[in-house]
Amino acid sequence: MLIQKNQNKQMIKLVEVAVHNEQYNLREIVVNSAHITSIVPDNTMAANNANGRLPEGLHEGQQFSKVSFINGKEIVVVGTPDVVGAKAKKIIHG
Repeated sequence: MLIQKNQNKQMIKLVEVAVHNEQYNLREIVVNSAHITSIVPDNTMAANNANGRLPEGLHEGQQFSKVSFINGKEIVVVGTPDVVGAKAKKIIHG
């Protein structure tokens, strides 16, 4: 049980930009911050947003990050690398 509690403390909520049939959607996801290997800016998604390709409601200047995981998977999330990294660091270091 103790291991399960520690694992739950490493979970963070992010907003992912999901692509399905060339349609962009936003969805809230929960990830284990201990599995993140890198967080880098995603300027391509920022350009897509500025050109009106992303869902309505996002600020034109919104920034995005590409998050890589230990299993090799990558996702794009709303927020700068600093913001996403701060969420992960806060959970890991308490």
